[in-house]
Amino acid sequence: MVSGNALLQAKFTRVAPHVIDTILLLAAVALTLQINQYPLTSSWLTVKVIALVVYILLGVIALKRGKTRAQRVIAFALALLTFAFIISVALLRQPLGFLHYFLA
Repeated sequence: MVSGNALLQAKFTRVAPHVIDTILLLAAVALTLQINQYPLTSSWLTVKVIALVVYILLGVIALKRGKTRAQRVIAFALALLTFAFIISVALLRQPLGFLHYFLA
C-alpha cells in the first residue's frame, strides 16, 4: 500500500479485502434481522451501516484506487478512524458514537 510491497500483488491480498467486506456486510444484515431493528428505523444502526460503507470505500482507496502515496495514507488513516467510530456506535448505541462525549 504505502511501500509498494510485492506482497500486495499476491492473490490472497487481492482477494481477502473483498471477502472481508462481504462478511462485514452480511454480518450487518444478520444483525438487523437478529435484533429486529432495521436501518432507517433505528438511527444508531443506520449510522453504523452508512459508516461501514464509508469504511469499505476508504479501504478501496487505500489499497487500490489511491493515485498517490499521500492519498493512500490519508485514506488508510480515515478508514481506521471510521472503524473506531463503527465500534463506538455499536458499543454505545448512540448515532454519534464516541463523538457523543465531545459534542454533548
